[in-house]
Amino acid sequence: VQDSAFVAADPAALAEILCLQEERVVARDNTVAFARLRLQLPQSPIRHHFVKATVKIRQYPDGTFAIFHGPRRIAAYSSDGTPIQNCRQIGRAA
Repeated sequence: VQDSAFVAADPAALAEILCLQEERVVARDNTVAFARLRLQLPQSPIRHHFVKATVKIRQYPDGTFAIFHGPRRIAAYSSDGTPIQNCRQIGRAA
């Protein structure tokens, strides 16, 4: 019996690798336009607001979105633009 040389990939790491990522500038009403959606950024302890800040939007293979300011995830959304409270669920198949 031969052992396999392949190592199982971590699903969370795989979702980060396979996501689509684009930069956007936050509008004056603290929203970001992406994929025909207007995503409202929530209040954050990081900054008072994100107006005119450059953020990165990641769309994961399961259709969910996450918005990052630098290395910090500031918001998560379902595929229809509904905010997700538990960011741990982002990027994982339902």
